[in-house]
Amino acid sequence: MIVVHAVLRSRPERRTETVAALIAMQHAVRSADEGCMYYAFVADLQDDCLFTCVEEWTDMKALQSHLASPHMRALDQLLSETAEGPAEIRIFEAVNTEIPEVPA
Repeated sequence: MIVVHAVLRSRPERRTETVAALIAMQHAVRSADEGCMYYAFVADLQDDCLFTCVEEWTDMKALQSHLASPHMRALDQLLSETAEGPAEIRIFEAVNTEIPEVPA
């Protein structure tokens, strides 16, 4: 599984527009991008202009297809105007694990 954390900051005066674009992106990805297991934007609790996108993909091929999608290109274009600089993107390979029980 591939996990992506993308952190971006909206310009305060463009926050409403940024939020609308992030919601549209979330809907587009969830309905159209094969291999997407999870995709959500969350706002920071102390800084409402700071957003993190948490993504889970079945494999790198699915992520690469998403990155080449028309809705990703459209979001990148909008964020070039509404964000305070580029997003910080971290990509991880992950395996499902369980937390072992802690003896009482």
